Amino acid sequence: MNRRKALTATGASLLAGTALTTSAAASDDGPTVEIRSETDTGDTDDDEYTVEYLGNGAVEVTGYTVAPTPCHETVVEDIYRSKYGDVIDLSLESGSGMCTTAIAGLDYTIRLQYDGDAPDVFVSVPDGA
Repeated sequence: MNRRKALTATGASLLAGTALTTSAAASDDGPTVEIRSETDTGDTDDDEYTVEYLGNGAVEVTGYTVAPTPCHETVVEDIYRSKYGDVIDLSLESGSGMCTTAIAGLDYTIRLQYDGDAPDVFVSVPDGA
């Protein structure tokens, strides 16, 4: 599927988090979602992501972003269907407690598991997140 190969190209996004792994169903009929993020203090380059279709309904989104502090977490707000495919709506959530005010990089992986064939998948993050 050439369209899916094209979607493996790098895209832009903005999200952040600290070492975090969670798993949940996005909705009753949506995919199971697993998130893994890790702070990378050595790099604060531009945001990017890649979508890979693994087969059997599995999709893996890997990427990098810049967080305003190392205490932020990646949150999947929603996964909704658009006319182009499923959109992962991401945001940042600040952890409680004291945190150093320093820009930090974040490597992340989001894995989606659909019951059937996986639709095209995109990532969306609100401006200023």
